[in-house]
Amino acid sequence: MKPANESEFRSRYGPWALIAGASDGIGESFARHLAERGINVILVARREALLDQLAAEIEATHAVETRTIAIDLTRDDLVERIRSEIEGLEIGLLVYNAGGSHDARKFHDLEVDHALGQVRLNCVGPVKLAHLLGRAMRERGRGGILLLSSVASAVGSSYTAIYGATKMFDIVLAEALWHELAPEGVDVMGVILGATRTPSVQAAIENFESFSAAKMEPDEVVVGALANIGKGPTWVAGDFNRQAVKTLRSLPRVTAINALSDAAARLHGLPSTAVEGLEFDEME
Repeated sequence: MKPANESEFRSRYGPWALIAGASDGIGESFARHLAERGINVILVARREALLDQLAAEIEATHAVETRTIAIDLTRDDLVERIRSEIEGLEIGLLVYNAGGSHDARKFHDLEVDHALGQVRLNCVGPVKLAHLLGRAMRERGRGGILLLSSVASAVGSSYTAIYGATKMFDIVLAEALWHELAPEGVDVMGVILGATRTPSVQAAIENFESFSAAKMEPDEVVVGALANIGKGPTWVAGDFNRQAVKTLRSLPRVTAINALSDAAARLHGLPSTAVEGLEFDEME
């Protein structure tokens, strides 16, 4: 259920929020906006110096507490480390923001360990933290979980096979947990992003600014996500992205795969080849 006002928001999703992938971009924006609403924030990412700088800025600007946990979210001991760092804290909101797509290559041009690293980051990490923190939320009868996904989750695509597959995992997980936990008072929502101006994306993708898709700012994504949590299982950031997801989901599958594969190729300046095939209802 969507909170009616700021006080109810803090009561429902506070007093602490944990943001995984908080060092810059969308994660940083979540931390700042939640602190502005009076919620204490736990910042989790690998880059300790950036986390410490952000924490200091937030505490200097807002009357909240911060904690930082510098850790690789793919580590086997993630749960044990997080549990030890948050002992005694009541966490009312989990934001899992890690796992962008900056390396567009065909599946067999990737080392398998690189592919499995994406699975650990985008699938295993959300499962671990949603299980760890969501159980306590269920027991308290309140809280929220935001799992960030991508337009790439709408359909399979060349060059982003693992990324798209893992982001679809996040959406299905979010939708299932939404249905399971809503009667328990816990709000879960999958947040689908398109092209967003973050430092890591802009540094990694040479063609980003010239790409034709509408680009969003991190604050736009965060404001919309926080405004819509509690309304339904999935929210898509931006009118352009909403229309793209709606179109991709309504197209015949072969057409949709070709369309998204072509878009991925254009974004990364790579060749694209259309492939013909039958739809499932055309096969015997």
